[in-house]
Amino acid sequence: MRLDFRRWVWVPLMFLLLASFTGCASLGQGFGEAVLQSGEKQDIRQCWIRGRAFPGTLEAIALQERAAAKGRSERSVLKVMMVHGIGSHVPGYSTRMAENIAGAMSLDRVQEKFKEFQLSSTKMAGQDLGVLRVTRYLDQAGVQEMLFYELTWDSIVEAEKQTITFDNAGEYSFRRAGFNDKMKRFVNDTVPDVLMYNGRFRKPIQFAVGQSICWMMSEDWSGLPSGDRHSCVGLAPISLDHLDDEFVFITHSLGSRITVDALQTIAVKAQETPDFQERARARALQDIRISVIMLSNQIPLLQLGQAAPEVYGQIDAICRPDSPRADERLFQETRVVAFSDPNDLFSYAIPAKFLDVHMDSRLCPTLTNVILNIAPATSLLGMGEFANPMTAHLEYDNDERVIALITQGLDREAMAPMILERCDWIEAVPAKE
Repeated sequence: MRLDFRRWVWVPLMFLLLASFTGCASLGQGFGEAVLQSGEKQDIRQCWIRGRAFPGTLEAIALQERAAAKGRSERSVLKVMMVHGIGSHVPGYSTRMAENIAGAMSLDRVQEKFKEFQLSSTKMAGQDLGVLRVTRYLDQAGVQEMLFYELTWDSIVEAEKQTITFDNAGEYSFRRAGFNDKMKRFVNDTVPDVLMYNGRFRKPIQFAVGQSICWMMSEDWSGLPSGDRHSCVGLAPISLDHLDDEFVFITHSLGSRITVDALQTIAVKAQETPDFQERARARALQDIRISVIMLSNQIPLLQLGQAAPEVYGQIDAICRPDSPRADERLFQETRVVAFSDPNDLFSYAIPAKFLDVHMDSRLCPTLTNVILNIAPATSLLGMGEFANPMTAHLEYDNDERVIALITQGLDREAMAPMILERCDWIEAVPAKE
């Protein structure tokens, strides 16, 4: 009997795709490896960077050490917040990211008990706003400190998502081919998040981020609650005691859209609040710089169908120090660092003009695109190359180049050797007036 090659050549491909979308380790390490891998290979994953230089989290740690050396009892604290995207998450989902960042900064001690509590708001009484978990990392001397805030907002939409779980039941799933059933389960778990965020759940999800930012900017470790349900007083008025801290947001997929929207909402509310005109408070807020690290960035895709921000196309007019409109800005700078993998079906780079048109100018955004291969490409039996799309979407938190850029930043004078050797950086220079 003669085998039809055209029929059977797709068998290894289907095994590989199934492993990709189900995350099945045994399948991925079994048949797929046997067919697609032939021993250890040199890491030839590419990395292209286009945009502004930016500081890493190690810079904030160095400031803490210098303050301690000068005998100062009070010092700034590095505060990092993680906001997840599509799919199902439970508190603790960001542990690998947090520990990789802490390890890269030699913060090898952790507070034995983290602080975790349900978020609430007096403006949305009775509404579930998710869970905030805060973990404290320290060096051996107790001088260097990072507070890692993890927002889990899944519970806001969980009940609504249950309305389509019937589709995963045997009554319907047995009628599908095995691979198609895995794909359908993936769609049922992820696509509804985007639809619901663009519907009536947008406000509570943004409130969840807003409440998290409030706790992040208003309290140190000792002032954070633990257990039960708690509401932060809000960003206006906001404590002036902790605005010398360093604020970094790490977002994933839909989480980037959510965080940017929340920051833009804060920008509008701050302008409308009478307290914002109080010089001490306004200047304190306007003098800080924040970084938004967008992993598997989807901002261009998720912008489709969205209204333009209230103030756009005015970055140069508002964000120059000598501008007559400088008092309109919320932050001195919002550093947008967009990570994307060309083989990730869900991520996009950000065009240079995008910030001017689609982000509130009062955030004073600057842009760096990091386009890199997270997933290695493998030969597909002579039919070309294939890169696992789920690895490309999910594995940023375990990529040493990503961790190096977050911790050591991007600077001609002091960047990580692996970034210098393995990444092609074309630096964007601000336009001169």
